[in-house]
Amino acid sequence: MRKISLYILLCLCLSCQGTKIEQLLRSGSPYDKYLQGLKASNLKDYAMVRDWEEAGKAALSDTNRVELPYRELVRFDPAEPEAVSFVFSANEGQEITIDLKVLSDTSAVWFTDLFEVQEDGELKKLRPEEEGSFGRYPVGSEENFLLRLQPELLKGGLVELSVSYAASLSFPLLNKNYLNIASFFGDPRDGGRRKHEGVDIFAPSGTPVLAVSDGRVTRVANNRLGGKTVRISSGRYSFYYAHLDSQMVASGSRVKPGDTLGTVGNTGNARTTAPHLHFGIYAPGWNSVDPLYFFQPAPDLPNLSLTDSVMLDHWGRVKASLVNLRQGPGTGFRILGKLENQALFKIEGVTDGWLRIRLPDSSQGFLAENLAEVADTSLQQMTLQPSDWLKEKWSTPQFQYASFSGDADVLGSFGQFDLVALGNGTELWVNKAGNTD
Repeated sequence: MRKISLYILLCLCLSCQGTKIEQLLRSGSPYDKYLQGLKASNLKDYAMVRDWEEAGKAALSDTNRVELPYRELVRFDPAEPEAVSFVFSANEGQEITIDLKVLSDTSAVWFTDLFEVQEDGELKKLRPEEEGSFGRYPVGSEENFLLRLQPELLKGGLVELSVSYAASLSFPLLNKNYLNIASFFGDPRDGGRRKHEGVDIFAPSGTPVLAVSDGRVTRVANNRLGGKTVRISSGRYSFYYAHLDSQMVASGSRVKPGDTLGTVGNTGNARTTAPHLHFGIYAPGWNSVDPLYFFQPAPDLPNLSLTDSVMLDHWGRVKASLVNLRQGPGTGFRILGKLENQALFKIEGVTDGWLRIRLPDSSQGFLAENLAEVADTSLQQMTLQPSDWLKEKWSTPQFQYASFSGDADVLGSFGQFDLVALGNGTELWVNKAGNTD
């Protein structure tokens, strides 16, 4: 009832100023415009607005690290302002893709904001090529990125977040793909005196060679090294096709993806090798770039079982003697610390065989799912005394209160505190040390 009342209050405060949520979300910068709308409303002095903004800011300092492609089930409590973020790397030539599948409250608005993590640690917000729950972000250089996910105020529910990458160019040979690349970028040439500045794709002589994107033909030539060549300029990049048997375009002409530029051959210094296309990509300054990432799609993500979602937003506890808390969902990620048997944590996300967890002191990380269990059964019983020091939440001060005396079930522990459940369902932290130091 409290959540419904607050939501009605929010709608009334926005509408009384002539502002509608739908208008804010059509403004072109959803998160910032939505926050500006909240601050311009009569709710600007309410703690829930400040808490929502602070949750978004705090998530930008999260250290969760994942590898693409990545998929997670996550549930947000509408009564608590929450946000989460993930750091990951991507390579030049890839397009980062973000897909959010809303599984419960389809009326909620969700914000997925992607930032480039710059060398000085500052975050630069990026804009997708397409708006909506599915966004595509071209990667201009090998960088780290941070993705923040946050629902609108007083909304939440269960969602499936997928972060992946896609190829940004079509392939330059008909009926071939990146798996047909036989010689890679950086391979030694001339006995190690130089490195390969492209990729080689072997195909029968006469196979059509195709444009990989929109562009303009800047040069059609014949030289000792590349033989018959074609160069195309397309925005940031130039594309170089070499060892052609024939050239079918003229300098200055415009091309589109799939247009035929020529055919595969072995001209130039490839006369003694089988017919193949040498394909190179050059950034400004004629700096060569690895073409593989421009063509390579991500592997398919595993499907996540919705039955795992029952663990979300519940207390979990360690069921092994000692486990590693890791920065990401895999044994290759950095170990952040150790958790002892019966240590408690909140289960915030579920991915393939791993849990994303948050400890009572707000630190977070990933734990292998088979090393944990939901803390919904009693480990033992204890009797609360009037002299016991208690906490309602981990972040709140300790207190003593005689009315909480009596039997309680121990669900787990963290630090010097046990989490106990009373007969009426109330959960309290009990100081095992018996003092407030």
